Amino acid sequence: MKRTWMLWIAIGLIVSCTNVKESKEYKALEAQRDSLMMITVDTESEAIEMMSVISEVEANFDRIREAEKYISTQSAKEGEMSQDTRTRITENFKMINDILQRNKAQLQELNRKYSGSTKEVASLKNTIVRLNREMEESAVRLAGLQQELAAKDEKIAQLSQDITALAIEAEQQSITIQEQDRSLNTAYYVFGTQKELKDQKILSGGFMKAPRVLQDTFNKEYFLTIDIREVTEIPLYAKKAKLWSTHPEGTYEFVTLKDGNLLFQVTDTQRFWSLTKYLIIEVM
Repeated sequence: MKRTWMLWIAIGLIVSCTNVKESKEYKALEAQRDSLMMITVDTESEAIEMMSVISEVEANFDRIREAEKYISTQSAKEGEMSQDTRTRITENFKMINDILQRNKAQLQELNRKYSGSTKEVASLKNTIVRLNREMEESAVRLAGLQQELAAKDEKIAQLSQDITALAIEAEQQSITIQEQDRSLNTAYYVFGTQKELKDQKILSGGFMKAPRVLQDTFNKEYFLTIDIREVTEIPLYAKKAKLWSTHPEGTYEFVTLKDGNLLFQVTDTQRFWSLTKYLIIEVM
């Protein structure tokens, strides 16, 4: 700009001193002046265009910082994220990546376009350098946040696996306890005539031999299964009966019903089943 003013002064001196507008010196100075004016206009236009792009890039970085802040805050929270939060974080990651790609393209174009610019435009290149550096730092932070979230997800997944394993173990223990409980409270009973019991090898004996219980050989499938906590009475549908299995005295009784048939009743459940879990009754 200073050089342009000096040319104007030189032209003025030439014009004031002589009437030589058609001289070579005058025309040369005038051409140089026009050239410098065009350079000045072009430089100002380039600077305006560059500042517009830089402003857009700066605004984009503001959006990136806000998105990073949200992601960082959510990732620092304990526990598993809600689906809405996870969706928003995913959208923020995509937005950051899109902005970084757009900023990168814009800065590369500025670097290419103005690599040979005049000193006035080149003075703005420090800003471009700074923005390039910020873009690189944003990319590094983005990668760090992704790793942090991946580690958080891995930790949550591991905790979920541990909880699942504990739940399975607890369920298995519960099943085992239930099975043990069921086994402890399961008993078997059978009633029938002496012949029926002998046929099932539950009783032995015959001519000149007193009947007795064959505990090691009887057909266990012939017995009915009961839960001793629920079953304390067994209708015998007979008027006479005899208990063959061994149970403590005073823990049971035969009750005669109105129709004359007998009902076997356990009066002390725990003691009654303490010696054997098999109840054998002969009916007559």
